[in-house]
Amino acid sequence: MDGHRVWWCEGGDPAGLPVLIVHGGPGGASRLEPTRWFDGLPVRWIALDQRGCGRSEPPGRTDGNDLGALLDDMERLRRRLGLGRWAVAGGSWGARVALAYAARWPEVLHGLLLRSPFLGTAAETRRYIAPWLPWLGAEGRAWLGEPAATAVAALYQAEPGLLHIGALRAAEALQGDERVARAWSAYDDAQSAPGGVLASGGRFDAAALPAATPQMMASWRVHAHYAAAGWGLAQAGPAGVPALNSGVPVGLVWGAADATCDPAVARALAVALPGAQAVEVPEAGHRMSDPRLAPALRAAARDWALRC
Repeated sequence: MDGHRVWWCEGGDPAGLPVLIVHGGPGGASRLEPTRWFDGLPVRWIALDQRGCGRSEPPGRTDGNDLGALLDDMERLRRRLGLGRWAVAGGSWGARVALAYAARWPEVLHGLLLRSPFLGTAAETRRYIAPWLPWLGAEGRAWLGEPAATAVAALYQAEPGLLHIGALRAAEALQGDERVARAWSAYDDAQSAPGGVLASGGRFDAAALPAATPQMMASWRVHAHYAAAGWGLAQAGPAGVPALNSGVPVGLVWGAADATCDPAVARALAVALPGAQAVEVPEAGHRMSDPRLAPALRAAARDWALRC
């Protein structure tokens, strides 16, 4: 649709509970870890790579790529598979997408599972980017160039959807900047550890940056596109709490030391979503592979699936 081909796959028990797994980002891709949470359970997991992401084509395409289009893709897939209802599990940005889907089509949900949720508010993005310039330091700012370094910070500091025209043009330029993509990838990885950059004391190191790959550039292009667009708010309205049908199981899991997605958001959602079973994991960061978070995710996901 709109020049996009969306990749998807499925596995598990063909006769089991259908669960759509929504990946994070924006600009991420489907991963194996969430599918393994359901090993041995009567669950039919389904995953798709969002527009411009992962194995979807063309990689990095931003035309026709907004939150509303992602929701339409999900709903088209449900209908193509002939499913009356399914459960939806989303992490990080994927939780933002899952909540927006639940708000639009609450009647098709068996359940909703949110991992380390992100809602796209200015408070969240400013918290995430706050250590960026200190992390770069003089070396990183010189390597990137001051205009690019400050433009990245500005991309996350504006009110959603309210970047001025100069900042929007800078954001467009950032999408194709290989150095920015490499530096941001390293910073984002550092923020994913427990406590992030502030806890580790890590700093920019040009020699340690990952190499630029087509996949990295496509991922960054989509990510910067959504950041400039206010994380989908302009297309789909504010990220609110969906009016779920009574009895729809909701699960929430997050790390208390998450520097990427604010734990305060997860705590607020746990209160706002009636009957949510919430698990905050002490000292855990954002990564699904975090040795504290990983077992809690698996246990909570299995319990949630059995309640759906």
